[in-house]
Amino acid sequence: MLKESHFDPPWWLKNRHLQTFWAPLAPKLPLPKLTRQRLELSDGDFIDMDWVNPERDAPTVVLLHGLEGDIDSPYLRRMLFQIQQRRWRGVLVYWRGCSEEMNRLDKTYHSGRSEDLDEVITEIHKSHSPEKLFVAGYSLGANVLLKWLGENEEKARIDAGCAVSTPFNLSICADSIEQGFSKIYKFYLLNSMKKRIVNKFTPERLLELLNMSPRDVMAINSFREFDNRVTSFLNEFEDAEDYYRTASSIYYLGSIKKPALVIHAADDPFMSPEIIPKEDQLPNSLELLISEHGGHVGFVSAPTSKGVSFYLEQTILNYFDRFL
Repeated sequence: MLKESHFDPPWWLKNRHLQTFWAPLAPKLPLPKLTRQRLELSDGDFIDMDWVNPERDAPTVVLLHGLEGDIDSPYLRRMLFQIQQRRWRGVLVYWRGCSEEMNRLDKTYHSGRSEDLDEVITEIHKSHSPEKLFVAGYSLGANVLLKWLGENEEKARIDAGCAVSTPFNLSICADSIEQGFSKIYKFYLLNSMKKRIVNKFTPERLLELLNMSPRDVMAINSFREFDNRVTSFLNEFEDAEDYYRTASSIYYLGSIKKPALVIHAADDPFMSPEIIPKEDQLPNSLELLISEHGGHVGFVSAPTSKGVSFYLEQTILNYFDRFL
């Protein structure tokens, strides 16, 4: 169901790019003590996870980062800080190859790799037996979460989820980020993705797998080209469009049975407003909060005497509170 968003930044913070840029430029919060766990996956690869308060018997929040995210992503540090303040238990999941060590297999992480989230959830239930389990996904991680919820329907073993700045339709998003000032985000993210591939494989292996040299990879100039020439080949899709059709969460929303909150800004510079689901596409279990402003994983309210006020953490945790 559609619900009214109460996010209303001051007039000078309404610009979508300012919202998107402000959070990374704000002072970083200190990290709580983290405990690393390595999860061996069923296909022979691995995923690393960082725990906050792993021994506490408390509500547990799983955090799923976005494209090229890691422990330095401001939205993750803010959530880890808030989880620590609440004395809850939290775990940051690094997608394949996104912790300090490159993953073993040729496969890469991508927007549709919901099978990895399934193994993470299974492991958490096995090793920590949480009484209440929540998942918060951001951008790519939000897409993976909603896809997983739709695939598993009532069998999804969490109490509630929250998806922030979801690229519901990957095909439209791949084209939207090519427009205007948004190209600066494309340049930064795509450059990081290309470097990851060049660092992951030797030139000989690149040629064998993709028929490309490191220079060919670095010359790729769009997400669609990258997904056509790299993502699809490494992850058994026919091409970029096959990947986008298979992975886009918009096609799974109607099957979601567990409670979920979706937080989205209509001015998100990473994507077009046309990707926002219509009310008839939403199941009763899903609440959609659309704000006019907020940018991409921004939602900066206003500076206060104690620092910068962020809407996201309060809204997500207040939503999870409803299930305690």
